[in-house]
Amino acid sequence: MNTRERDACFGERRLGRDYSGLISFGMFLIIVGIVFVINRNLFSDLELWIKQVTEEQVLTRPPESLITSAMIFFGLIGLSDFFKAGIRLWIEKSKRQVLGDILSGVALVLFAYLINLYAIYALTWQQVLAIEAIAVGLLVILYSIVRYMFLK
Repeated sequence: MNTRERDACFGERRLGRDYSGLISFGMFLIIVGIVFVINRNLFSDLELWIKQVTEEQVLTRPPESLITSAMIFFGLIGLSDFFKAGIRLWIEKSKRQVLGDILSGVALVLFAYLINLYAIYALTWQQVLAIEAIAVGLLVILYSIVRYMFLK
């Protein structure tokens, strides 16, 4: 991909420091830490579940602690995308990236909510994945339309 193709697809490269990227990485590390503080047995729970799945050769429901950890992780990552959007707007004044952050935040918070519905047996994991795929597809279409119409 040459420079013109890259710029047309991803926007012009900006030189300088990426403070919002550093902030995002810091938030990610904090969220990972929070998830491990909430579920101190995360690795052992995951290991036991993987062992059960491989021994039985059937995809079984994960332990509630893993479901809760996933819900918290994706919810917090989604919320951090909203925070990141505000930071980007304040520091960089880049509306295109702000829109992407907001829409990815919506997708991740929705995923956390769908995991919650799975946790209370309101949805199957197949339904969770199907609904999330539809939602992400719609958000990508919305992003494309808004970018085409307003953020040229």
